[in-house]
Amino acid sequence: MAAFFAAETWLHRSLRGHIAQKAAIVLGRMDNAIERATLSLQEAQARNIEFCNAAERETLSLLVFESPVLKEIAIIGPDGRIRCSNIGSLVQITAASTPYVTRIPGLALSVALTRGPHGRALRLTQSTPSGTMTGGIIAVGLFVPYGEVQVSNLGLGIDIELVPGGRLVSVHGPGGVGGTADVRAVILSEHYPVRVEVSASSGAWRQQKGWIVGAAVGGGLTLGIGLAGLVLFGWRERGPLADMYRALRNGEFIPHYQPLIDLDTGRILGCEVLVRWRKPDGRLIPPGAFIGEAERSGFIFPLTLDLMRQAAEELGPTYATRPELKCGFNLCAAHFRDERIVGDVASIFSHSDLKLTQVLLEVTERDPLPDMDGARAIIARFQEMGVRVALDDVGTGHGGMSYLLKLRVDVMKIDKLFIDALGAERQSTAIVDSLIDLAAHLNMEVIAEGVETFEQVEALRRRGVRSAQGYVFAPPLPGSSYCQLVQAMEPATQQSAPLRKALRG
Repeated sequence: MAAFFAAETWLHRSLRGHIAQKAAIVLGRMDNAIERATLSLQEAQARNIEFCNAAERETLSLLVFESPVLKEIAIIGPDGRIRCSNIGSLVQITAASTPYVTRIPGLALSVALTRGPHGRALRLTQSTPSGTMTGGIIAVGLFVPYGEVQVSNLGLGIDIELVPGGRLVSVHGPGGVGGTADVRAVILSEHYPVRVEVSASSGAWRQQKGWIVGAAVGGGLTLGIGLAGLVLFGWRERGPLADMYRALRNGEFIPHYQPLIDLDTGRILGCEVLVRWRKPDGRLIPPGAFIGEAERSGFIFPLTLDLMRQAAEELGPTYATRPELKCGFNLCAAHFRDERIVGDVASIFSHSDLKLTQVLLEVTERDPLPDMDGARAIIARFQEMGVRVALDDVGTGHGGMSYLLKLRVDVMKIDKLFIDALGAERQSTAIVDSLIDLAAHLNMEVIAEGVETFEQVEALRRRGVRSAQGYVFAPPLPGSSYCQLVQAMEPATQQSAPLRKALRG
């Protein structure tokens, strides 16, 4: 009986702890986004934008480009009408609630309707004594983990409202068990009029974790003694993280290779390694479904090293006779917390046919780097080894222009977001031109990502961009297909025997 009641108590408390942690994470992300956005709005106010001419619209565009959270900055007149915006009339945004004041003087929050996939966004307005306002839009996807809600299978729900009643987010995932109560956790922001509620189905939680109660009842006193160990085992051996570790042991994570193409000659310059999760039934799971959890949990470390080992083995024979080819691997912010990754990379490639000089490491901006000086030191060590380093998804992450200026990388990769709008949106075209010019001044190579049309190829070629990747050339390929493509397009370098000269006495 004691074991039974202990297990029941654990089930109840563990579910409450689980959803309370989710609520705290969502609210923390939201508070952080509002704080960062407020600083950007205050900077926009300091620019004294009045006429909305081309130079002032470009100023707003650059402020949004450098902001890690804002999608729009607008100057609003005393009558509430937008005077100037970085996106013009491309996106129509409609207010859906009255403004809710905050503790910060002049700052108010409201709900806005958008044409995006989630339909709503968070709108900020910063007032000035003159009556004008600076407004900004934050996409809710920045702090709401929609993917996790859909795959948790717990009937997980996230509701966010601006107190006292402006509904911003209401999303609920599958897996709820009818006839059982939902457990809820509610948390209020200490700084803003924001209320976050996370709920989950107690019945679904019991289905996933209820084996502990059965073990306690069946085992009686003997299993009761080992209950703490069973609980720990339950945390570690069930759930998405345990599934990923099992998949890693079973070799289910496989590399795919997206070719990198020379726009002038059409030759292959190398590839970027992209991971796929191949289930036992043959289904391929794209990285968007598990990379976020891998980075949050630390699983990204063994996953990255496993991909490097597989790529070294698969590409080694082909790359050994083609020393100019490169192979790119993605690193996240967590890889730069210490220098362990430097030793791991050296250990894998020092004795491989795929050499260190053929490795390109791509620093992603999904999360901010924990220590900029430490990251710069690690990048310098890679460069001393002959490894080249690229900044990936430039302009869409946390670092903005500061990463380009401080990290001193070798390659700048322009994100698909800007390539898609090249030639169609004046602001995006101007940003691409500015990035290309900046790369030239910083002696960086430029790679365009997500190229999907021949019009984009021509536009990039006219701007002097040499390297690109995207579906217009080839999708990510399995190792055998990529090697066959390289062997067909790039002849192997012939290794000639050294000449022997006769000595004359």
